[in-house]
Amino acid sequence: MYLHHWGIDRSPFQVGPNRTSFYRSVAHEEALARIDFLSSHRRRLGLLLGESGIGKSLILQVAARSLKRAGKVVVLFDPAGASPTKLYWQVANQLGISSAAEDDLPQLWSRIADRVHENCIQQLDTVLLVDDAGSATPDVMTELLRLPQIDPQIDARWTTVLAASPAGARQWTESLCQQIDLRIDLERWDEPETVGFIQIALIEAGRFTPVFDEEAVSTLHNLAKGLPRHVVRLADFSMLAGAAAKLEMIDAETVRRAHREVTQTTMVAV
Repeated sequence: MYLHHWGIDRSPFQVGPNRTSFYRSVAHEEALARIDFLSSHRRRLGLLLGESGIGKSLILQVAARSLKRAGKVVVLFDPAGASPTKLYWQVANQLGISSAAEDDLPQLWSRIADRVHENCIQQLDTVLLVDDAGSATPDVMTELLRLPQIDPQIDARWTTVLAASPAGARQWTESLCQQIDLRIDLERWDEPETVGFIQIALIEAGRFTPVFDEEAVSTLHNLAKGLPRHVVRLADFSMLAGAAAKLEMIDAETVRRAHREVTQTTMVAV
């Protein structure tokens, strides 16, 4: 009913790993450019900082694809729940290193260092993108602190980018913070960016005429407070509510009703 009513091929608003499009807001474009700068200028450590729902994971995924297209070797992983050994196994595996189950941390470190050195000899940049680094346990964080030092050369072709929320980053030691070469801050969307996102998402889904009136979009932006994940979810619920009511266009009151439903659903889930 949802797709048929609005005349679209697929849901335009998706959250999570199945999301099919990336809206290049000014802040997100700047973040991608800075990640590329870190690698291209051979900087060791960057920090991608933003609150939950701001789009850090999606930016890292897009950055990984872009860096790979540029011929760089990329490792992308989430350290949540990982031990130091599992961390190194993940890095080694994505670098194409065959490691035995009994390999310990020093052995894995040596194998990773050798591969990074091999890539350097071949004029290949290696980039380690760490999603949700703030969720890492203290012992894993210690290893993440060591990884940028895996190649001690001044012009090392080895770059690490840590993504974290401000709350997660506040737990880090001063020694880690002092190693950061570039901090990349992600901000919430302003209203024009929310408008642009909604328009592009609908067009990509096959809808070429407006679904939300102007007041509805403004209301949606204000209720979601410009946080991308909330914008996406509220837009999706609003379209569902509009389809159920057989509306030709979504108005502000429909968005407000959808927001109440989203809020209630979130409270029940919690």
